[in-house]
Amino acid sequence: MPDPLRKTISATQVPALFNTSPYQTRWMLWNRFVHGLADELPETSRMKWGKLLQAPIMAEVAREWKLEVIANPDYYRRGLVGATRDATIVAPGKGPGAVEIKCCFDYAVWAAEWRGGRCVPRHHEIQLQTQMLVGDGDGGPSYQWGLIVAWVCADLYYFERRPVIELWNRMGIEAGRFFRSVERKEEPDPFGVPIEIPWLTDLFPVREGSVLDLSAEHGHVKTAEDVQQYRWHAEQRLGHEKAEEELKAKLLGLAKDNSRVLLPCGVSYTQRKHGKGKRIMPYVPDVPLPAPPPVPETMLHAG
Repeated sequence: MPDPLRKTISATQVPALFNTSPYQTRWMLWNRFVHGLADELPETSRMKWGKLLQAPIMAEVAREWKLEVIANPDYYRRGLVGATRDATIVAPGKGPGAVEIKCCFDYAVWAAEWRGGRCVPRHHEIQLQTQMLVGDGDGGPSYQWGLIVAWVCADLYYFERRPVIELWNRMGIEAGRFFRSVERKEEPDPFGVPIEIPWLTDLFPVREGSVLDLSAEHGHVKTAEDVQQYRWHAEQRLGHEKAEEELKAKLLGLAKDNSRVLLPCGVSYTQRKHGKGKRIMPYVPDVPLPAPPPVPETMLHAG
């Protein structure tokens, strides 16, 4: 749950500071704080069932681990971060801790994202560490332990965690930088991932006739290659939709509201309004793109 006062970055939002959230990027988070855009994601069937299962899962966790469970309906703040926890758990000899319950309804997701239980997705780790750092808020101590509980098709898996102090420090640093950028209206660049495409479409309407000329910027030779790859993936759409979507997000993030982008080696692309979204129209000359120049010898030995 986001901070209703927008004074802190919530545990569910902190992963976006590091661009590790599957739901939003730092650029999207900045626009939410500056422009007041909606925080809530549309509820899916799996999200609904995940919420319904939380109470019985928590009861089983308390039974297996012999924990006292204290409900936490309030939002707690510590510095520039905050959290609403699923609950506070109290274990004999450990004291209070934070618990995160995650429901996984698909073994394919469990295998791909959790590696069959060998690791926890990074955004879940950051979310739990934020809750541990916040603890009882500015008026109390941080928690010195936490528990991630994964419910996977009726089986429970447990991941106990201790504080990662380096990460706690990084959270404070990145949150400070974020709020300074909000105060100064210094918009970060889009990260260039597919989840940003609807935002890139709505926030940057195309200005017809405008041109972003990067043709003399050798640093964008790789972008010229991306345009070439995008055209190829578009032509092979059936087998390459995912790669095309990823490159489209990157190119839209670079163009923002410019209708045309000029790149090195004669490569360019145009973005146009298309239905409720945008369409990329790439131009790539029928000549091979040159290889990047070798790194100067002085740079190889610098530092």
